[in-house]
Amino acid sequence: MHLDGKTELMGLIGYPLQHSLSPLMHNLTLKKMGLNYIYLALEIEEGKLPEIPSAIRTLNFRGLNVTIPYKEKIIPFLDELSSEAAACGAVNVIKNENGRLQGYNTDGQGFVEALRDEGIDPGERALFIGAGGAARSVAFALAGLGLSRLDFLDLDLARARQLAELISSCSSSFASASLMNRFEFQRLSRTASIIINCSPVGMFPDIDKSPVSKEDLRGSRAVLCDLIYNPLQSRFLSWGQALGLETMNGLGMFVQQGALTLEILLGQKPPLDYMKEVVQDQLDKRVDPD
Repeated sequence: MHLDGKTELMGLIGYPLQHSLSPLMHNLTLKKMGLNYIYLALEIEEGKLPEIPSAIRTLNFRGLNVTIPYKEKIIPFLDELSSEAAACGAVNVIKNENGRLQGYNTDGQGFVEALRDEGIDPGERALFIGAGGAARSVAFALAGLGLSRLDFLDLDLARARQLAELISSCSSSFASASLMNRFEFQRLSRTASIIINCSPVGMFPDIDKSPVSKEDLRGSRAVLCDLIYNPLQSRFLSWGQALGLETMNGLGMFVQQGALTLEILLGQKPPLDYMKEVVQDQLDKRVDPD
């Protein structure tokens, strides 16, 4: 990568970011596209979040991705939102349009595209583990597909209720909220057609953790999806496979939302297969460093 006075900036804000492969994926893809950009990982502590808009404008960033825990918290600092971002109340892309900061959300569309690529039918009833920014995006996308029911489990019951009320108010899907515990998960998982882990539990470096136990999954016939892509095979998915359940990791969604990000910021379609290959190769190296 050749850096000079004309190199333009993109990046990712969140905290923590040591797990993220976004910089690797985007930098290699931008190079492949022959574009003079660099994509930076910017760990931002929450108290510094109000300074981000000024930094974007002063340093003339073309745009930023936004990840945990700022997908909802960044919204008050933006000038406008896309229809998707406004509807779900979460932003994962900021575009700097001549100093005007526009918020977008590509997570939901990325998840749906990943399901299509894998040939997975989400069915009629979705159970969400977690009700944060990623869950909001995916929930709105699935409600848009016409699922009849969406159930949300979260350790913060108020947050789960807020999301359920939002889904119910702007779609034809029935939505419920419950406190995340074994009883509620077992009760709801028995009738779910798809279960989606939208929490960071099990993400690198805490790869031995899972939001639920193997025993909790017994009796479910749902497709298990994990938005985590690092590791590719989370403990949650491993237990599901051991019980004979169909699973999908977060790699497809990660690559799809990244491609949509570049399309928004650059107005060009990036090489999707190349992006997936870059991430897959890096994750394979972490599993087998030799």
